[in-house]
Amino acid sequence: MAGDYAGKGHGKPRLIALYFILYASMFLFGLIESIKGVSLPLVKSEFGVSYDSQGGLVSLSSFGYVAFCLVASLFLQRFGLKKSMLVGYFLVCAGAAVATVVPSFWMASLTFIMINAGFGFLEVATNALGTVAFTSKAALLMGLLHFFYGFGSIVGPKAAGLLTSSLSFSWRQVYITTIVPVAALALFALSTRFDRPRSHPNGNSRSQVSFLSALRNPVVWLFSLTLGFMEVVEFGAVNWGALYLQDVYQLDPRTVGASFVSAFYVMFTLSRLLSGLAIEKAGYVRSLYISAVCTIAAYLIGFALGRNGIWALPFTGLFIAIMWPTMMAVAMKAFGPDAPVVTSAIITISGAINAVVQLIIGFTGEILGEAWGYRGCLLYAVVVLLSLRQLDRALSRRSNACTT
Repeated sequence: MAGDYAGKGHGKPRLIALYFILYASMFLFGLIESIKGVSLPLVKSEFGVSYDSQGGLVSLSSFGYVAFCLVASLFLQRFGLKKSMLVGYFLVCAGAAVATVVPSFWMASLTFIMINAGFGFLEVATNALGTVAFTSKAALLMGLLHFFYGFGSIVGPKAAGLLTSSLSFSWRQVYITTIVPVAALALFALSTRFDRPRSHPNGNSRSQVSFLSALRNPVVWLFSLTLGFMEVVEFGAVNWGALYLQDVYQLDPRTVGASFVSAFYVMFTLSRLLSGLAIEKAGYVRSLYISAVCTIAAYLIGFALGRNGIWALPFTGLFIAIMWPTMMAVAMKAFGPDAPVVTSAIITISGAINAVVQLIIGFTGEILGEAWGYRGCLLYAVVVLLSLRQLDRALSRRSNACTT
């Protein structure tokens, strides 16, 4: 990975170009990811499939993400950040193109698997770049980076809802429209040199661990478990929220469902934009505790009120939003120069956990009733709180061992 940054200092313009690539990538990542809030109910309706089949689609596409996070982590160590990001752009475009020709529900899964494979490469590459670029106020700067993901996630479902309801686009045509901005960003990245001045504070930092050796660290697994269930509750709204409104309350996913997902991401994005300074002041781990407790409370209120509580549920976005970037900031502090490699391992394992639980949510909706898939996110938020407690204890023991 160091090869991406070797070379002489090239000044601020190149640094600005790299920041643009990073922020634009996260914006498009969020935009395309959140389209699922509209497209998944339309896919389910088009092919007339059951809840467990829908859960299988979400889980399979999530496993595509996970598998390619692993591939991307190994690829990044060998070929560097730039090539990793270019592969991510290519896979997203290829998946969107495949959408035009899929004839069946399970073939439609190929679309989502390929797109999520691209997300795997982009996830690993952008977060790795963030860990080496943000050398102070990591939570603030990681929060700003992920603000662009949330901003894209606000635009995505509303744009998809507009295209499908007002312009009568199919879910396939919606994905085709995403190729243009992704390809344009790929061309810009291709023309930009991914290097860093030697004067950069991390210029001479080299990781002392490999991806495989990181997997032997129990603390890495605690990070992964905690982050995995954070992903479950984060993706609950986009994967299952619109279906919950459609199947439990008979509300149109193209209008009310799209507004629900967008409302979640409005809260989500505002939180990532505005919460950074408060997190820096309160402390990273304490902020994570507060976010987990408040998420549980918001779910309790929203689900307890039934139909009247629908619009309380998007407020979970205020608290869920800080989880990912703050966890990355904790990992950066815990692992120092090893953070790019270690976080790629954490992202891979946490993605696998999320994929398995998404399948469980699908079976939950099929076996216990349509209402209980999304409502299960309350339980998973409790798991976040419990696993965070174990991680906090492990980090405290690790810190004490290092100082004695």
